[in-house]
Amino acid sequence: MSVNQLTGTALTVRQLFNHKYRLEYYQREYTWNESNVDELLKDLINRFHSQYEEAHDRKDVNNYESYFLGPIITNPTNGYSALVDGQQRLTTLMLLLIRLNQLTEDIDEAENLEYLVYSVRYGEKTFNIDVPEREEVMNAILRRESFDPEEASESVRKIWERSKDIDHILSQFAEDLKIERLVLFVDWLLERVVLVEIKTTSQDMALEIFETMNDRGVPLSSTDMLKKYLLSNIKDQQQIEATNELWRNRINSLNDLENNADSAFIKIWLRSKYADSFRTRKRDGDFDQIGKAFHKWVRDNANKEPMRLRRAGDYHRFVNTDFNKMSYRYMQLVQAARNYDADLESVFSNAAIGITLQYLPIMATITPDDDEQTFRLKARLVAGYIDIIIARRIVNFWSYYYSQIVYRIFNLTKEIRNLDPESLSTLLLERAHSLEPSFRVRKDFGLHARNGIPIRCLLARMTAWIEQECGQENRFSEYVDRSRKDPYEIEHIWPNMFDFYKEEFNHERVFADHRNKFGGLLLLRKSVNGSLGPNPYEYKLEHYLKQNMLAQSLHPRYYERNTQFYWFKERTGLPFKAYPDGFSKENLDERQELYRKICEQIWNPDRLLAIEPDARGNS
Repeated sequence: MSVNQLTGTALTVRQLFNHKYRLEYYQREYTWNESNVDELLKDLINRFHSQYEEAHDRKDVNNYESYFLGPIITNPTNGYSALVDGQQRLTTLMLLLIRLNQLTEDIDEAENLEYLVYSVRYGEKTFNIDVPEREEVMNAILRRESFDPEEASESVRKIWERSKDIDHILSQFAEDLKIERLVLFVDWLLERVVLVEIKTTSQDMALEIFETMNDRGVPLSSTDMLKKYLLSNIKDQQQIEATNELWRNRINSLNDLENNADSAFIKIWLRSKYADSFRTRKRDGDFDQIGKAFHKWVRDNANKEPMRLRRAGDYHRFVNTDFNKMSYRYMQLVQAARNYDADLESVFSNAAIGITLQYLPIMATITPDDDEQTFRLKARLVAGYIDIIIARRIVNFWSYYYSQIVYRIFNLTKEIRNLDPESLSTLLLERAHSLEPSFRVRKDFGLHARNGIPIRCLLARMTAWIEQECGQENRFSEYVDRSRKDPYEIEHIWPNMFDFYKEEFNHERVFADHRNKFGGLLLLRKSVNGSLGPNPYEYKLEHYLKQNMLAQSLHPRYYERNTQFYWFKERTGLPFKAYPDGFSKENLDERQELYRKICEQIWNPDRLLAIEPDARGNS
């Protein structure tokens, strides 16, 4: 193999997509999962925001630091470049460009990005990553049309799913990438994000490189390099072999649980226990360095407090005790985030809303010496505190997105490291009672285009709590499960019929805003929601009587001989009442106040942050 057959060139995203790419037979499937896309997009957005300032205009982006996104390997042939390695990143970047183009299409100064996605020659359109089997799905994504991936190949199904993930992830960062910043973010992505194209002129060499990278010489990941460093400092050969086996088995277990969970865990573990500094304008802190290359950070900080990796025994302990036990606790948390556990309800609830940052402070307070009961208690307390913060921010239209809360969560992480349960509960209770905002601030809280997920989660939590308080099974996980055959959806008590309410509203926009208020919403199964349609309240009321308790409480018959609900109402003092004769603007405002008071009880710090659960088993 001659080195003259290889060249390397640094290219911006704009330059990369001014070329045509094809895939060879040996490099066919697109396999990225949601976590891969999530990590890439969050890295891009967070790196942009580390340099962005409100006073910047588009020309200032040229002075931002470049962001290296890794190498790709190509083999030019017949006017195209065959992608030997890098199609996962390039395909994802193309999906991102499509969505960004759609988001900026109504901005006058925004650039049309379609030429980076496809080109037209002799009247024939071809995508810049030209794979015939993907044309239908790519056209559907480009034109925002429906697509049925049921019978499609793995690549096509994954592309369709990841396009939806990109839309969801960008919606989570809606506040960070609001209109005035979107154009600058696109400029930064096109001009300051860089990949290195390694080009080979030989097809045989291209295949050899592909086989080498995928079979024999896959570049070591940060996880691999960290293991190499740690094990090389353990001198006893038998200990090395046993430690290597433990590491390998645990990494496999992590990645069986979730794609790239090994890297996610190690970043969270190191940040939660050892990071002391955060990014400033001039330099990256521990938090950021761990995110970029945690193996290098450990090597550079091994001798410092509190890691204290100075002797062979320290390295042995670091893997066999700290890594081993903390990774097991992390896997328990991931499972609790996926599968409802009444004792760890807040972990599940935070995950349902999309709060991945909760793992950081939870892991900070857990120690390798904690028994199962102590672990669960600490996890419940910290997740409960995060739960209170997020719920209050949601109902007051405050952003809870990653970039808005990461610094606050990091400071909390440092403060609660290794605390015992009593100290932890005392500190969090004190903080929770002084939190701003409260549930009393916004009386206009309701549904809008960007908060459907958190609204649905709040309604699910409220409905499940009421039913559990009345002695029924907690069905929170059922209410938030979007993958079930007949999922629950948000139901408006008022139909979208302005004519029904003209006497109370002088403008359709005012009516729509009031209709979307929190107190005018319920959760119903999709099939029920669809069957009720645009019927008046009086018609829907009879059907509500057959649904969950929050819906049933609108009907007068629900209050007859319902002992459990009666005592629940008396015990809590919540102002439930039936509305048999219609549901007016005044009634909806009363219901809004009821929902606010329900929130105050569910997210009461004394309930969520108590050392002992109350008699009904509520945390």
